[in-house]
Amino acid sequence: MAEVNTGFRGLLRYAAIYEILQSLMGAERGRRHFVSKHVRPNSGDVVVDIGCGPAELLRHMPAVRYFGYEPNPRYVERAKKAFSDQVASGLGNFQCKYFDEDDLAQLPPVDIAIVSAVLHHMDDEQAQHLFGLFRKILKPGGRVVTLDNVFVDNQNPIARFLISMDRGQNVRSPEGYAALAEGVFDRIDTTVEHRRFPPYTHFIMTAS
Repeated sequence: MAEVNTGFRGLLRYAAIYEILQSLMGAERGRRHFVSKHVRPNSGDVVVDIGCGPAELLRHMPAVRYFGYEPNPRYVERAKKAFSDQVASGLGNFQCKYFDEDDLAQLPPVDIAIVSAVLHHMDDEQAQHLFGLFRKILKPGGRVVTLDNVFVDNQNPIARFLISMDRGQNVRSPEGYAALAEGVFDRIDTTVEHRRFPPYTHFIMTAS
């Protein structure tokens, strides 16, 4: 994973600090929008969330069967505490690890795979390998939904500066992100969304 974890950005490894910054950036509103407009889960769906962090996206979903993968133990511990009811009922499963080939046999067929704020931490080879794994676990008609910051032409300079400060060192153009799923999935739909305050730019891709 290509990322910077020194200085201020290193503090984001702590779940509480990460969530404070996310709150200041309007993340809760963004998560609600992302889930309702792009992820669109139905009750009973099997959802895999790669790089789930503290799993805050789960707050905006119906009663899905959720599998979250996150290498930061602080984030995973926070998620397990916040969603203890889902864990107890078997609807919430959190793994402190990177998602890899060994996990495929442990999962039921998947309706939706979410990759939120992850691809810009990966190089091309890592990201393409991840899409290959998704192809093996998705049900027919299943979807991969991704969200990342993005560099675009004529971008708000404040948004561009904020994105340049991200820990992830592989922020791409829209075409660069779409190329990661090409050759693996038959249909790729993309959109770029500009947020006014604080200024920011997101790229969303659905591969099916």
